[in-house]
Amino acid sequence: MFASLSTRLKSVGLSIACLTVAVCILRPSLFAQPHPLSEKACQARVNDTPEKLLECIQPSSLWNHLAHFQKISDEHKGSDGHGNRDTGTAGYKASVDYVAGLMRQAGYHVTIQQYQINASEISSAPKFSMPDQGYALTRYWLAAQPSGQPIVDYNVIADSPFGDPNHVVVVDAHLDSIFGAGMLDNASGSTTILEIALNMAKTPTRNRLRYIWFGGEEIGLFGSSFYTTNLTQAQRKRIAFDIDMDVTATPNFDMWIADPAFALNVSQFPKNVVPQSRVGNDFFEDFFTSIGIVSQSSTFGNSGTDSNSFALIGIPDTGILTRQDCCKEQPEVDIWGGFLGNYEGTVPGNDGGCVDMPDRWCDNLSNNDPFVFGLASKASAYVTLNMANHVFKANQP
Repeated sequence: MFASLSTRLKSVGLSIACLTVAVCILRPSLFAQPHPLSEKACQARVNDTPEKLLECIQPSSLWNHLAHFQKISDEHKGSDGHGNRDTGTAGYKASVDYVAGLMRQAGYHVTIQQYQINASEISSAPKFSMPDQGYALTRYWLAAQPSGQPIVDYNVIADSPFGDPNHVVVVDAHLDSIFGAGMLDNASGSTTILEIALNMAKTPTRNRLRYIWFGGEEIGLFGSSFYTTNLTQAQRKRIAFDIDMDVTATPNFDMWIADPAFALNVSQFPKNVVPQSRVGNDFFEDFFTSIGIVSQSSTFGNSGTDSNSFALIGIPDTGILTRQDCCKEQPEVDIWGGFLGNYEGTVPGNDGGCVDMPDRWCDNLSNNDPFVFGLASKASAYVTLNMANHVFKANQP
């Protein structure tokens, strides 16, 4: 699709010379090949600085985990003959088991949170939770479910043994797919936080890190809504911040930050959310600025992402998304390069891509770009490490 890596770097305005000392530290971690450390060595050491952690966010390891999610989908075909990892399916449960197993092996305390979704709840999900194709997706999905049967769903919650449990930073992604394997949306984001967690398993931090893979996102943010609304007051007060990764490997990418200030339902957030979210937004911007890449706030904020559920109960948040569906416009091309039209799927093209399209079954491994995947994952790791050691004010949870 793109002629070369150097062409892609030029298309996003990435300079060759170091701009600052910090840039010189980050750049070798981002682009050095071959990688000097093995995956095992990375996960066994303390990665307590940005240069150490980013060195260990390896494209090969990211791709291997992503490929495993594809394998899970392929091995769990539905009645239509296509593999999937949709909420309520064996493919989704296998994804839950895969993530939970790796996190337990790495030393995290893992909880599987089970809940139910009723069909009536899906059909009445608020529009802001699905900003793109909304109810068309839910109608299609509901048609495939046994009539009247509640859906059993799961969230995977993994707590680090390190850090102050009274200041918890949640790092989340949704694990479910829709219309197939869901490799871009959102095995990519799920893999991003998995790779960060595995490489921070031995790293002490000021604040407690909690990684959560949510279910039910595609049909109305059900996993994150269940989690946040069932927190006790004491549990809620311990959560200081949330970071969401929702689509991190788009071929025809933008770099968008899920700033809650621009959410479609921002008027429903407690007043602390927008100002206290700026620190996380700033860390994303700092990372991209340091390597000469532009980032911008999402025009719909955190709408349609699981961080919206946190904002609704007063928890500040940020996130990253590299776009999906259609259509990339000229101002975006001027900033990030690429092509007009689809962000993913057939590029160039304008048929809407693969992610939210019934019966296309093309959101597979090939719908992800390794360069963008590594770039967005390193940005996410940088923000996670900084928020894990951020000093929260006394009047903030």
